[in-house]
Amino acid sequence: MSLGVEEPTPLQHYQTEMDKVAAESEVIVYEKNHRKPVLVGGILAFVLAIVFGMFSGGVPSEEKKQEVVANRITTEVSAGDQLFDEEVNSEIGSKNFTVPVNDSGGSARMLIWDFNKEDLDEVQISVNGQSVKEKLILTKEAAAISIAVPSTVTIRGLKDHGGGISYAVKFPNNKQTYFNMVTNGTTNSYTVTVR
Repeated sequence: MSLGVEEPTPLQHYQTEMDKVAAESEVIVYEKNHRKPVLVGGILAFVLAIVFGMFSGGVPSEEKKQEVVANRITTEVSAGDQLFDEEVNSEIGSKNFTVPVNDSGGSARMLIWDFNKEDLDEVQISVNGQSVKEKLILTKEAAAISIAVPSTVTIRGLKDHGGGISYAVKFPNNKQTYFNMVTNGTTNSYTVTVR
């Protein structure tokens, strides 16, 4: 005989037990209410980090560009980087360089381009006294020249379209870029040695 109190069904009993387990496993009270603000805060922090990175790095200022060129040698510039929109030489003159490359001998690449405003100056390139490019028009696109290691690379100025023949040379084997200038009929040499 029943006294008016109903026994819970097996399904109700199971649901009651599951509610107890869920309540015990919640470490932080109202954890579900904190998930959305934490997710939004994380996304906001990530976006701010990207924005800050864009404004704090990236393209160097005009002063930094002139400093890089004035120092003559850098690892901060990629082949083909055009640093200036005008013919700016940062008071550099013609200079010869010794270039140590990571090579056991054989051949390497030399990249050459106009780092200033592209004005189509012309140069001649010789390796160990043998002409490899009778006439190369300097553009912002880096031209690749195969050179022997060790060797002496000579760059002769052929045609200046104003402001001097300014150019950059990069030897990927040593990751360095060299800034230089030459005038019509004069030369620069790069003595390439094995490091």
